[in-house]
Amino acid sequence: MKPKKTNLKVVLVKPKEDLWSILRHLKNRFGACGLKLSTEDAAMSIEQIGYWAESAGNTLPVVVKIGGPNARNDIKQLLLLNIDGLIAPMVESPYGLENFISAVRDFTTPMRFERLKKQVNIETETAVRQLDAILSAPEAKYIDEITIGCSDLSESMKKTRWDASFIALVVKVVKKIQSKNIPVSVGGGITPETIDGYLKKVQPGKFNTRVVTFKVEPGRDYREAVQSALRFEILMLEHDSSLKFISRDEEKFRIKELKKRLK
Repeated sequence: MKPKKTNLKVVLVKPKEDLWSILRHLKNRFGACGLKLSTEDAAMSIEQIGYWAESAGNTLPVVVKIGGPNARNDIKQLLLLNIDGLIAPMVESPYGLENFISAVRDFTTPMRFERLKKQVNIETETAVRQLDAILSAPEAKYIDEITIGCSDLSESMKKTRWDASFIALVVKVVKKIQSKNIPVSVGGGITPETIDGYLKKVQPGKFNTRVVTFKVEPGRDYREAVQSALRFEILMLEHDSSLKFISRDEEKFRIKELKKRLK
């Protein structure tokens, strides 16, 4: 069913011009193809997501990672905003995928359901073991993209992201998903130093930093693209702090983590 309208109001305060300049540069120079927001790992509020969806929606499409495959309250509220898609994290079984698709269908019209991008994350050892069953589920036909969360996946397997056997597993998973004609993105701990070698080995169609998604073009160098994306994320955190979407402590902590990846 279609959710009722709420009184949610998004008050736009124009970000600094350099923030928008970087976003346009990421799109025009490096092929950035989307912004990825999240109520899950980034713990963004609905108001915060609404702000960025309205501010950035004319530059790049916005997709939002919800709190879980069946996070129905997230889905209900987010569908009132100017977003292009939803991402279900921690899909570990056909049942998890079924829950996600069912919840999205419950809060959309048939036309909106068809138009909305529906994406899932594969990010645990259990999900990898169940991947064949997930890809064979009836609901798999509705998946528009799958992201492999390499940091979470490596942690769940008690391996480093650069372990040869782990990389070989990611390559295998990417190929298996692509064989079903489903686009694949990789993410998790992306750095300027490692991105090009990693893309050469894994060969996904897309990759993402926490916020910015890029379409991969063979032979292209993405070191500068990742540097620019991480700088954009730093400016985004500073802007969110100025609007009181996040605390100063959260801003400082997350910027510190991003700067480690820029070294």
